[in-house]
Amino acid sequence: MAFLLLLHQKMRLQRKQNQLTLKQLRFSSLVERMQKKVDKREKYYAKLEKQLERQANYYKNNANVFFSQMAGLGTNAVNLANPYGSNAATMGVLQNMSPEQMKECIQQYGGGLDCSKFTPEIWNLVKTGGIQKWNKDGNDVYIDANGKEIDSSALGGVDPTQVARAASIMQQMAQMQVSSMQQYTTQMKTNYENNVSIWLEAQQEQLEAQKEWEMDLLAEEQADMEAEKNSVEAQLELVKQEKQNIEQALGQAIQDSAPKFGLA
Repeated sequence: MAFLLLLHQKMRLQRKQNQLTLKQLRFSSLVERMQKKVDKREKYYAKLEKQLERQANYYKNNANVFFSQMAGLGTNAVNLANPYGSNAATMGVLQNMSPEQMKECIQQYGGGLDCSKFTPEIWNLVKTGGIQKWNKDGNDVYIDANGKEIDSSALGGVDPTQVARAASIMQQMAQMQVSSMQQYTTQMKTNYENNVSIWLEAQQEQLEAQKEWEMDLLAEEQADMEAEKNSVEAQLELVKQEKQNIEQALGQAIQDSAPKFGLA
């Protein structure tokens, strides 16, 4: 009778062990899948953070071009260390000025320079850098800013030094105007970059709050699964231990019930 009872208990414990083993495998799979889900969401939010940073950098990088072009300075003209952008902007200022506007500047800052006889051709020379005296084969000739020789008769009797002086005055005036626009544009660019930084910080805080909320939920769910898994594993160990004890008792019962045939 004791042998049958022990055998029944062993079979019951075996069924329970099988059930708990299956449950353990299921929870192990769920825990593994949950960890993958957590890792996936971590990567998702890391990707969003990088996208925000790239977007902010895109805004900042394009601010220079945008404000420079808006001010008519051309690309990279905000950079005061860029002489090419500055020279190009200076030429742009001069090209957009009419002879009347240049004449007013020279009358105001030219110290009595007479430009009443300047022809449209001479004004074009003023815009492009004036003329320079050059010695060619022992003779004095005049060349424009591109090195092209100028026929002095084309000056209509105007003293070449007056053309050179007028060009110098206009260059200085244009450079002052460009410098002023550069400072204004640099300030606009700096203000814009500050606003972008503020926007980025706000977006990052919002994203971090959303991430924290979601990751807390996932962590809570993951902790519950881990607890269930650990509980099943603990129950399984108890069942195994109990089954082992039953098997030992069953083995002893079998040994005790075996015929002795007169042996002590």
